[in-house]
Amino acid sequence: MPADLDVIDLLAGAWVVFRTSGPHPAALQDAFAASATEWFPSNPWLLRPGPSIVAILDRAPDFSTATCELWFPIERATLSPGAR
Repeated sequence: MPADLDVIDLLAGAWVVFRTSGPHPAALQDAFAASATEWFPSNPWLLRPGPSIVAILDRAPDFSTATCELWFPIERATLSPGAR
């Protein structure tokens, strides 16, 4: 590991990863919005403590387009007693 990099210690757990490709940063911003308005409300997962991570996998030299991954730490939602 290069000495000039920061290290973040993380607890083990589940992550959801969204891959985007297209105009940058619009495609990445759309993924952030869709995760909050579409994915999380329709799935039994909640954000858990931890960082959100953006990984840039490929990009145009001028950053006009990019392929990215957006990582969120998640945990399964627990139902309250009597809930279905």
